[in-house]
Amino acid sequence: MNPFIQQLVDDLKTFSSELLLPGLHATQQVSTDMGTVASTTALLKSIEFLTALIPQLVSELQTTDSTHKVMISYTPSPKGAVFSRRASDYQLDSAKRLLPSRWVNFLPTSETNILPLRWLMHLLNLQQMALEKVYTRTIKYIDDSLLTQQGQSSYAQNDRATLLNMRSRLNEAQNKLEHAKATLLRIVRMRLVPSAHLPNPYPHSEAWLRLRRFAQQLIQPKEYLPGFLHNLLHGTVEIADTPYLYQRWCGVKLLATFKNLGWVWHDDPTGALFLGGEVRLYKADVELSIWIEPRLSRRHSHPSGFVCKEVTETHPDYLIVTPGPSGIDAFILDPTTTADIEIRHGKSKYLNTVEAIAMASVAGIPVVRNPLRAWSAAPLHTPYCELEDSEGRTGTIPMHPLDWIPQPLTEWVQDIHNYALAWGTGKMLQGE
Repeated sequence: MNPFIQQLVDDLKTFSSELLLPGLHATQQVSTDMGTVASTTALLKSIEFLTALIPQLVSELQTTDSTHKVMISYTPSPKGAVFSRRASDYQLDSAKRLLPSRWVNFLPTSETNILPLRWLMHLLNLQQMALEKVYTRTIKYIDDSLLTQQGQSSYAQNDRATLLNMRSRLNEAQNKLEHAKATLLRIVRMRLVPSAHLPNPYPHSEAWLRLRRFAQQLIQPKEYLPGFLHNLLHGTVEIADTPYLYQRWCGVKLLATFKNLGWVWHDDPTGALFLGGEVRLYKADVELSIWIEPRLSRRHSHPSGFVCKEVTETHPDYLIVTPGPSGIDAFILDPTTTADIEIRHGKSKYLNTVEAIAMASVAGIPVVRNPLRAWSAAPLHTPYCELEDSEGRTGTIPMHPLDWIPQPLTEWVQDIHNYALAWGTGKMLQGE
């Protein structure tokens, strides 16, 4: 993996490994040796692996003698038997020697040994508990993102279909676990109490030996699942394509900069960074919102308070909505992985294609309110922001993962910080 992508991956994993998932975006294949596996990907793959193995595990358990229960039989004949461990099975002969009077035979029974099934039920329960946590979190991410994916374009419809497909994958994993547990219960026809203890004797058939090789990964997924998936998936896994990793990386840095200036958020921002949505920040009784990948349409109002004009739909990466003199105002940041000046300058389009739903008033006359700034972020090796017009309404923030200098972004965010506090509290609070 090239150093640029590796740095993105490392920084995003520090924030949340979920930000590596493709989500709504294009994918690329990378090596699982690099530890790039997101927890949801790992969990779904482990559930798929375990539940797919269940029929073979059950079949082998029912047909392999070594996995059946045995009945202990005490016999006076030593043929095919072993010494007993009971003191009462020994007696003294006429020469005062202690000799066995009864021996022990282990006779197979037709009843299947349920100890391996109890351990298997334990593994299924572990996967189900982990899935419940992921399910609750991810469904919230999806529901929040669906609120922002408005519009009737093919892009909007594709995004909604992708979100619904993500939900169906979680439901499918739940169904697989329930079906697997039902399969085990049909065999024993009684309540199967899960057991965390490895069964002894352990079945020696092929599927059971394979399960044992991966058991530790299933029991401690955070530590072992990347290696498990490396073996299971032949060394590669899908993650989001580089431009989208970079976009999320910029979002993580943007939030960190606001946090350093004293802003706080009360809800986990991971879902919004992953699938799009709103992150609300608070400071000194002032609130601002960062809308991530909002899909603004001409025909539908958006919860951000802004709509698209001139084109059918527009889709900035970060729409920062703050208090303003006439209600709300907006600042836009739209990262790009290219240093091409024409592409970077093209981000100024949002100054004309985005406007507030509510109009401002100048000398008693209603006027349109457009974003105050529409800037790009790009992996440039410069220690300062670049202006692309004389008023500073558009420009570029240098944000390079391998040459990270926080000062340019801090200075850009400081302007938004001052503006929000000035109009939110009625006074300028410089330097807070």
